[in-house]
Amino acid sequence: MRSVDNGDLSQAYRDFALVYDEMMQELDYPAWVEYVLFLYQKHRSFSEAPGRVLLDLACGTGSFMALMMEKGWRVTGVDQAPSMLAIAEDKLGNMKGEYQLFAQDLRALALNEQFPLITCLCDSLNYLLLVDDLQQVFIHIYQHLLPGGICIADFNTAYKYREVLANNTFCAVYENSAYIWANYLEPAAHLCRMEIDFFHREKGELFRHFQEIHWQRWYEPTEIEDLARKAGFAQVHCYSAFTRQPCRPEDERIFFVFSRE
Repeated sequence: MRSVDNGDLSQAYRDFALVYDEMMQELDYPAWVEYVLFLYQKHRSFSEAPGRVLLDLACGTGSFMALMMEKGWRVTGVDQAPSMLAIAEDKLGNMKGEYQLFAQDLRALALNEQFPLITCLCDSLNYLLLVDDLQQVFIHIYQHLLPGGICIADFNTAYKYREVLANNTFCAVYENSAYIWANYLEPAAHLCRMEIDFFHREKGELFRHFQEIHWQRWYEPTEIEDLARKAGFAQVHCYSAFTRQPCRPEDERIFFVFSRE
């Protein structure tokens, strides 16, 4: 069931898609699924059960959606990178269940459907570098939520950028890929520039090198809550990642739950 709306998009992540799944193999996707479902059960407030229907924003190669499909959810994925969606199409197309994939910029999200659950995971919203852009995405999310539904999104924190990523360089080697990742902070602007050299095995011992530059911005929890409330969300909750505890200044990742009444 193919449904990819290509539109006029840049080819960002075209090469990164080749190595993404291998480099994310250490991410505990089942734990993310269980945590999302816990938050959904805790915060949803429907007068009638709406059914298990998910909109996953910045869905990447579809690994999270695949696990949700296994649990009986109908999924819709949106990502700006057609190369990521092509891999998601191959992944989800081999599974039982319904899915749709759309190539759209989240700042111009436009689907003819409302959803009981919307997710935007793996610090994807940190890629929005302007406050106005984050505000616009929150407005679109609110418009695409059913009354009583929730959106769950995680953010990297100021603590993580300043104390963990900082101006450090990281590297990792996998079976068919490798990377060297150098960070450059701009503290006054709350920005982190990431210069990443990737190496992808093409044949035998031959690797192809390519470089990508990523920018992320950190937002304070109070700033995120204020923007969400301006978008219409009456209830906003913030948690330390994968816990039931309120977020703390020393957290590296935090989860927000935005509820539409």
